[in-house]
Amino acid sequence: MSTRAVMAGLQAKARTVHITGASRGIGRATADAFAAAGWRVVAGVRDPPGDDGDPAGVHVLRLDVTVAASVRDAVRATEEIAGGAVDCVVNNAGWCLVGAVEDVDLDLARREFETNLFGAVAVMQAALPAMRRAGAGVLVGVSSVSGRIPFPLFSMYSASKLSLAAVLEALSLELGPVGIRSVLVEAGVVRTDLARSTMVSGAAGEADSPYAALRTEVLGKLRTLRAESGLEAREVATAIVRAVEDDAAAFRVVLADPGLRELEREVGSRSEDPGEPVRRFFDLSPPRRG
Repeated sequence: MSTRAVMAGLQAKARTVHITGASRGIGRATADAFAAAGWRVVAGVRDPPGDDGDPAGVHVLRLDVTVAASVRDAVRATEEIAGGAVDCVVNNAGWCLVGAVEDVDLDLARREFETNLFGAVAVMQAALPAMRRAGAGVLVGVSSVSGRIPFPLFSMYSASKLSLAAVLEALSLELGPVGIRSVLVEAGVVRTDLARSTMVSGAAGEADSPYAALRTEVLGKLRTLRAESGLEAREVATAIVRAVEDDAAAFRVVLADPGLRELEREVGSRSEDPGEPVRRFFDLSPPRRG
């Protein structure tokens, strides 16, 4: 068989993407976007819908990234569908914990890390042996601008996303030489139902809390941004597909919504107080000194 015929056969083979947290929001939009681009999509969800049939080009399966057996079974099923190594893993599963560092429930924080960080690592660990042998593939982490710019009351969420970024950076060094790319997508405020996956912990949720005014200011600002300038989930999904299909794409894909762009530009600039841009953005009181 000629080289041209072999290449044509490889190009004709549908690529397979494994997406976590794909029941709604960015995950669902990403599944639709990959399917529209001709990919074979495996959408992992915690609670699969009834037997109504899967959407065209999408295989829906049960996946709880915090349960080892569920991860192993889901990745194995994806590899069977793919007929070999998975071409792309999109780590999207995650939820948000809101609370002050002073009294945030650490058991809840550990649960958040189990999903947002360790769940993503578990899925990649299950998929990577075959990907490494194949010498190709893309690992995507769906993160947040707040992973690089911590917001008050979002410390644990920001920490989980910053940790995910560190893992993906390390993976790019470990496996880049064998042909596996890593992509970190940092989205700003997105118009999804993230509130359904958000928990408030500690005094931050109490009306007479010392953090009540801060909570009102921060959450109010974010709600306004979501309503007035928030990104649509499909915009994030389109950017993910574009970065996966472009071998020359940058490691970090920043999708700051219009309302966050000025803050995103300021962070990293020279400042004696690294929190000053965030404080100014949310109109918070300056620190008391002396």
